[in-house]
Amino acid sequence: MKTELSSQELQAARGTRDFSGNAKRARDYLLNELRTAFELYGFSPLETPAFENYGVLSAKFAGGEEILKETYRFKDQGGRELGLRYDLTVPLCRFFAQNPNMPRPFKRYAIGSVWRDGPLKAGRYREFSQADTDTLGVGGIEAEAELLAMTAGVLTKLFGKGNFTIKVNNRKLLDGVLETAGVPESKREGALLAIDKLEKIGGPAVREELLAKRGLSEKQTEFLFELLSLESIEDFEAKVASVAGKQGAKELRDLFALLEAMGCADGVTFSPTLSRGLNYYTGTVFEAFLSPAMVKKTGVSSSVAAGGRYDALVGGFVKEATGRDEAVPAVGISFGVDVLCDCIGTDATPAVGGLKRAFLIPIKVEFAKVAPIVQELRNAGVPTGVDLLGRAVGKGIEYASKQGYAFAVFVGQQELDANKVKVRDLTSGVEKELSIEAAAKLLKE
Repeated sequence: MKTELSSQELQAARGTRDFSGNAKRARDYLLNELRTAFELYGFSPLETPAFENYGVLSAKFAGGEEILKETYRFKDQGGRELGLRYDLTVPLCRFFAQNPNMPRPFKRYAIGSVWRDGPLKAGRYREFSQADTDTLGVGGIEAEAELLAMTAGVLTKLFGKGNFTIKVNNRKLLDGVLETAGVPESKREGALLAIDKLEKIGGPAVREELLAKRGLSEKQTEFLFELLSLESIEDFEAKVASVAGKQGAKELRDLFALLEAMGCADGVTFSPTLSRGLNYYTGTVFEAFLSPAMVKKTGVSSSVAAGGRYDALVGGFVKEATGRDEAVPAVGISFGVDVLCDCIGTDATPAVGGLKRAFLIPIKVEFAKVAPIVQELRNAGVPTGVDLLGRAVGKGIEYASKQGYAFAVFVGQQELDANKVKVRDLTSGVEKELSIEAAAKLLKE
């Protein structure tokens, strides 16, 4: 048995991270904001296991070939094939199929880690957290409108108005575009994967991929690019020949009209090349990005939230689990917790439960003498730390500042005799001598 670790082995595995102190508080702050928004829009929580039977993850209705290439796969001691979940959507479908009597619509949110063994870059990790909301049982675009309104609200709260864009498209419209361009059905999934990269790698590279890798002809490729150069939904509706394509255009028009009526259309735009990589999407698809100014500030250019409609996925699982042929329309969105945390920074909030934290520094007195004061502040609802190492005042202040405390509380023999404490705002430097009760009130305010 190996007993020694190399320095490299002692590091966290590639694509994973540890979180402590303010970095963890910033994550908790973000998750609290997301939970608040999810509950505000009537979603209920659901928690599922970190790993699933591999058959669930690889089902024909699930994520598809591309995502399975990045799926962590293993066997348990009984030889059963398992896999770490690559998203929170497939486990939702499995849960719903197992519980066919759930009320409709079933609106759930889930927050947890997912795993993908893919390439690493800024804002992308192999273990990362997602926060999902999904509505099952609603076939109309009212469900999409709610999700987009909620997403705009969350991003406005985090970054301010005008600092993000939510791009929207429809897979029916894209399928109609491919059909109109003469792309055979067998090649459409690959063509969609290539089209989705247009803004990332540019037209020439996508054109080359369509010709060399996806098997499209020169004529099909040129016609496809001609169609994708259209800008308005109305232009697509006029040019696309298929019934599905026209239905997709109508759904988009209706969605934008509803968002306007709700007062939530700001920052939501039509993006004709957006397709989303997963093959289970059947209708509306959307991705949220920060504005160029915010990308420059944060260094994060990848999407911060994404999702869409997947009407065939849940019904497929229901049929496999129960034998029932049941249509279960569904739509959802996933927020990238890690990416959003990278954007807001580790100093997003130094507070706990909405309250600023205080650090008590004893001045040449024993811990036993200040411990009752610490507890009195805590009992009053003030998050309070205390120096347990008997450091000098300057070192205590330095520690408190580095740990993100907002206030320092000084207690020496003089303060003990007067039954008072000195409270210093570590940002402004303003210091006050107060009774413990008054100090607690100040710190809570």
